[in-house]
Amino acid sequence: MSHRTTIYDIAKELDITAASVSRALNNNPKISESTRKLVLETATKMNYRQNKLALALRSGKSFNVGVIVPRIDSNFFASIIRGIEEELYAHKYNVIICQTHEDEIREIENINTLLNAQVDGILMSVSNVSTENDRIIKRVIEKKVPLVFFDRKKNIDGVSSVTINDYDVSYLATKHLIDQGCTRIAHLKGNQSLEIFLNRFNGYKQALIDNGLAFDEKYVI
Repeated sequence: MSHRTTIYDIAKELDITAASVSRALNNNPKISESTRKLVLETATKMNYRQNKLALALRSGKSFNVGVIVPRIDSNFFASIIRGIEEELYAHKYNVIICQTHEDEIREIENINTLLNAQVDGILMSVSNVSTENDRIIKRVIEKKVPLVFFDRKKNIDGVSSVTINDYDVSYLATKHLIDQGCTRIAHLKGNQSLEIFLNRFNGYKQALIDNGLAFDEKYVI
């Protein structure tokens, strides 16, 4: 069985204490930059792999963040996941990705799975059919697990969200078509229980009214 390199092996190689090696590996400000660099280079040379479980037990953190999206085969969500991963990787966090496939039961199971995995936070874009999952979301809050909605959100006290102004975007897109001479403009309204789709519909409708066109339900799909 091959020997697994430990901080004690690195300490012996560099003739410093194991505590100094540990501090250097964890970017402790008490360690000089030259020592930190030397420890990292030696750790790489000796194929050292940090014990994530031990680190989690010491720090009380799992260094994992859960991301829940409707699906990953979407350019929009794929690009968001990439950005999340790049930012978290820089801070030594891993990402656990879950898909709801627009299924509320699966969404609830995803949240439970992430809570059981003791993630340090959850980033979530709710599914089209999120109507009965407020209770599980409140469980996340009660467990004091940081939760942030993005793109699709629910209005729940204590939960932050990152979204775009869907009303203005829809309004401007509709107005652009009107300015091009279009008069019969269709709208794909989506699930109106979700704020993003409701705002897009309202922006579309208001743009028609403001520009002298009658709103007609037959153009709403």
